[in-house]
Amino acid sequence: MYQLNKFCNIISGLRKKRGWTQVLLADKLGITPQSISKWECGIGYPDVTLFPVIADLFGVSIGVLFGETQTESGETSDAIHERNFVFEPLNKIEIRVGNPCDIEVTDGVRDHAALNIQGDATFMEYLLVEKENGTLRLSVKNPTGSDARWVPYERGAYRGPNRIRIQTGVAKSECTVTNYLDLTVEGSSRGEETTRWICKRPDG
Repeated sequence: MYQLNKFCNIISGLRKKRGWTQVLLADKLGITPQSISKWECGIGYPDVTLFPVIADLFGVSIGVLFGETQTESGETSDAIHERNFVFEPLNKIEIRVGNPCDIEVTDGVRDHAALNIQGDATFMEYLLVEKENGTLRLSVKNPTGSDARWVPYERGAYRGPNRIRIQTGVAKSECTVTNYLDLTVEGSSRGEETTRWICKRPDG
């Protein structure tokens, strides 16, 4: 029961990280906003059949909803290294880059836009996501705090590249990538719908 009592804070935190209102989350789950309010006040819990749906919606494992942050082996959970967002279709994307990463933006008409972020724990911690009036803004912050040059930092056990994948949900979006440090940014197109930027550390 102790882990269940954590659920009120966990569901509230996951919702607020995505900038969703209780009404929006309720709409995505097909339930009433009052149900969300009760969960976040700790006076009610979802039906057991809803937990997999909620986990999938937030892009986390079901265990995360019960307060788990590590696997049984003691290794860091994949949930720390990946975040998923679902938005209304995006017409404009603005990305400000201060840390090495691969960025891929794919256009195509869908009923929603999707954002997938993968990376080391520090990269994830210092990345901000904001959406307003059809514009998605990502700030890939430099974790060392420098405003002039990129400085290496401890990435932990994570060795894969930091990645940002966006499906816009529209036929043609406007996307700008601004490098505010001394990173090397290479852009290329992969067909008519996908554009990729590789933001590398200065020494390659």
